[in-house]
Amino acid sequence: MSLKILSKSNKSKSGKTGPSGKSVQPLSLGPLFGKRNVRYGFVSVCITMVVIAAIVLFNVLLTALFKRYPLDIDLTEDQIFEISEETKDFLRDLDQDVNIYVLNTESVFTATSPAEYFLQANEVIHRYAQYSSRVRLEYIDTIRNPNFVSLYPEHDLNISDILIVSGPRSRKLSPQDLFNIRSSYYGSYVSSSKAEQAMTSALLGVTSTKTSLAALISGHGEEDISSLTELLQMNSWEQVSFNPLTEPVPSEASLVILAAPGRDLLPEELSKIDSFLEGGDDRVFLYLASYAQADQTAFPNLDAFLAEWGVAVDSGIVFETNSARIIGNSSFVALADFVESDYSKSVIEQQLYPVLPQSRPLRLLYEGQRYRRTSVLIQASADSGILPMDAPSDWYPGPQDMKADIPLMTLTSSTRNNVEGDIVSSHLVVCGSVLALNQYFLGNVNFGNSTFFLDLLGNLAGREDYIYVQDKTLGFSSMNITMAQIIVLALIFIVLVPLAVMVSGIVVWLRRRHK
Repeated sequence: MSLKILSKSNKSKSGKTGPSGKSVQPLSLGPLFGKRNVRYGFVSVCITMVVIAAIVLFNVLLTALFKRYPLDIDLTEDQIFEISEETKDFLRDLDQDVNIYVLNTESVFTATSPAEYFLQANEVIHRYAQYSSRVRLEYIDTIRNPNFVSLYPEHDLNISDILIVSGPRSRKLSPQDLFNIRSSYYGSYVSSSKAEQAMTSALLGVTSTKTSLAALISGHGEEDISSLTELLQMNSWEQVSFNPLTEPVPSEASLVILAAPGRDLLPEELSKIDSFLEGGDDRVFLYLASYAQADQTAFPNLDAFLAEWGVAVDSGIVFETNSARIIGNSSFVALADFVESDYSKSVIEQQLYPVLPQSRPLRLLYEGQRYRRTSVLIQASADSGILPMDAPSDWYPGPQDMKADIPLMTLTSSTRNNVEGDIVSSHLVVCGSVLALNQYFLGNVNFGNSTFFLDLLGNLAGREDYIYVQDKTLGFSSMNITMAQIIVLALIFIVLVPLAVMVSGIVVWLRRRHK
C-alpha cells in the first residue's frame, strides 16, 4: 500500500509519464549555471558580443562622420588634400543646392593613372560636400547606369568626367581639367593639380547670377592666349571672338583683349574700341605686346591710340643682370616686381613675383591728363636693361643699355560723368609680354601671374565673385633601405611579433584554465 502511494506521489510531481510508464523529470538549468566556470563563460560571451556590437556601431558612425564632416587632418607641407579658406567661405555662404556627379566608381577613379594626382583630386572633391550641407556628392557607374548620360545630352559625358549641377544649370569637367599637363620629349605628364580651382570655378559658374563677357579681337594674326581664356572661363567669364573690321564690339562685353597682333589695326577699328571704352562703366581693354611682332615700328595707328591713353610700347627686349632673379639660363626670363596698389595686395602678401619673359619696355607719357590717370603695375628690377633690336651679334650690354625699374605693365584709368551725370570708369591695361600668359607661367605655383591677372581684371570689370586658388604640386619622397634592414624588419613583423602574440595567448589560456 505504501509503495503505491509513493508511486502516485511521484507521478503527481513529475506530471508526465514515459512510454514504459515511468515518470520523466523536467530538464533543469539550475545545476548547470550553478557551476562557476559556466557562469564566467556565459558572462564573457555576453561582454564579447556587446563589445563587438559597440565596435561595429562606432565604426559605422565614424565612417558616416568622416564622409560628411572634415574630421581628418592634412599633414602634408602644402596642404595638398585641403581646400583654401576662400573656397570654404564660399561654401559656407552657398544658398543653392548643388549636385556633384563623378562618372565612375570611387575605387576606379582614384586608381586612374597618375594615381597620386587622382587620389588628391578625389580628396579635394570630397571637401565640397563636407564643408557645405548644400553640396551632395555621388559616384555614378555609367556601365551599370547608362541612362544617366542621356539625362544631360548637352554635355558629351565620358567615363571619369565630373558633372556639377544646380537647378537648370550644369557644367562638365573632364579629368584633364583637374590637372596641368605639360609635354616633353618623352611624352605628356601631369605637372601640378588645379582640382580645387576647377571645382570652385565650376560651382561658381552654376550658382553665380553674374557673368562677364570677354571679347577677343581676331583678324590681325593675333597670338594664341588659350591659357588665359581657359583661366577666365574657369572663373565664369564667357568668351566670344570678333573682327572689329566687320563687326561691332559686343555690347555685353566688359573686357576686350588684343593679343600681340601681327599687323596694325585700321583707324575705324580703333574707333570702335575707343567708343567701347567711353560708352560704359567698368570696361577694360587689355593689350598684350610681343617681342616677336615682325616690325616693331609698323603699328602707327595702334601706337597713336595708346599714346592718347598715356602709354608707349618701345622697341627692344628687357633683360636682367641680377643672377638671383634670372630663371633658367636666359637673362630675358626673370622675376620682376609688383608695384604696390589695390590690385597687388594679395600677391605681395603671398610673397609672389611676376614673370614677364622677353618683355618689350613700356613708357608712361604722362601721369594725368584731363580725366585719365596712368600708373605702373609691374616693373623690372633695378638691375635691368634694354637690348636694342638692331644690336649686333657680338653685342654686350654697356652703361647706356642699363635702365632701372623699366615699366612692364601699365594701367590707365578714365573716370568721368556720363550723360546721366553718373560717374563711370574705363581702363586700358598694357602688358609688354604676351608670354606672361602662357600655361607655364600662369600655372606655376611659384609665380603670381594668375592671381594678379584675375585680381586686376576682376576688380577693374566690377567682378567680386571670383576665387583664384594656386595650383598644387605633389612632392613625394622615397625611403631607401638596405637588404639587411629589410631582413631585420621581416624578422620583427613576420616572426617576432606573431610569436609574441601567440605566447601571450597561451599564457593567458593556461592561467584561466587553472583557476
